[in-house]
Amino acid sequence: MVQSKSALTANPVADRARSLWKTLSNWVTLAAEGGCNPDSTLFEIYVSRPVTGTLVQAFAEAATLDAARAAILLARTALWGEAPGFTQRRDVASEIASYVEKVFGADQDLVARVIKKFRLTCGSGSPQADIEAVIRTHPVSTSKVRDIADHMCGFVKRRVDELLETGKPAIIGRDEFKVAYDAYVRKIDRDTVLLSRAKAPSVDESQGYLPKIFVQQLELIGMTFEDKLEAVSDYLMAAADRTDWAMRGEVDVTSLDDLDSILRRNWKNKRLTCKVAHVGKALDQQGQALYADCMQVSASVQAMDPPEHFIPGCLHRLADDLVIGWHPDYEQHLKVKKVA
Repeated sequence: MVQSKSALTANPVADRARSLWKTLSNWVTLAAEGGCNPDSTLFEIYVSRPVTGTLVQAFAEAATLDAARAAILLARTALWGEAPGFTQRRDVASEIASYVEKVFGADQDLVARVIKKFRLTCGSGSPQADIEAVIRTHPVSTSKVRDIADHMCGFVKRRVDELLETGKPAIIGRDEFKVAYDAYVRKIDRDTVLLSRAKAPSVDESQGYLPKIFVQQLELIGMTFEDKLEAVSDYLMAAADRTDWAMRGEVDVTSLDDLDSILRRNWKNKRLTCKVAHVGKALDQQGQALYADCMQVSASVQAMDPPEHFIPGCLHRLADDLVIGWHPDYEQHLKVKKVA
């Protein structure tokens, strides 16, 4: 059972820190109500940077019940004063008084069992770096570490929010976390799927690309405004993916050149097929048929499946260079503009 504490400024485990005593109070209450077995549960406070305190250090070092009882006595004396008078009890700050009362007023044998299983863990000062360091000890690709860390942080945040919304304790079981972790690692790190990190452009961003040659290609065959925006989105996201994968070493750049050759060959064959199948139809209709056929082309990259937008985006890239086109006479219509 882990409680994560922020430590950007104050020390969350100082002797009189509210976060420390609230956490201890919650754990003791949970154990008293049967919510966990204190003898088989690890109670851990994680702080993002190195911090300490006299009392929390005593708790963390208590490896036996006798040592735990001694640590509790030390804490009670520090906060309340010597027994039996407890002359400092009334001086305890109101923000922690109720939590301290719950801890010292509970069954002290039960509290000792909780303290015996207590652990303080401090990070380096960069929680994200610490998480990634742990993931790097697992059998996963180096290039996937950050993606896994980001995804699992999002998973934890979402599950905690869901639990709090339903009035349940913000506790995620180890097994639940492991299932989610293993499932995501299998999804992105088994060299069968290429993960896209590209963000879809906004409508305003997309409209800035409407004068591009590949969009004019769509204009020639009478495609809708929505089709053009979708094409721009595919084009931009595919371009971002190509750069990202190459920089991360997930894809060799020569494989992307090979893909372009495959797509050109596919286009050439489909162009001939469409010409025969749709002879006699209007030229823009022939172009629409070819475009629709090519948008359904599937191809792998280094035996890995790319995201849905990638192949269409690569086709638009080739169309922007006038290597391929949709209208039967696309070169005559657009070559002058391209040269200009």
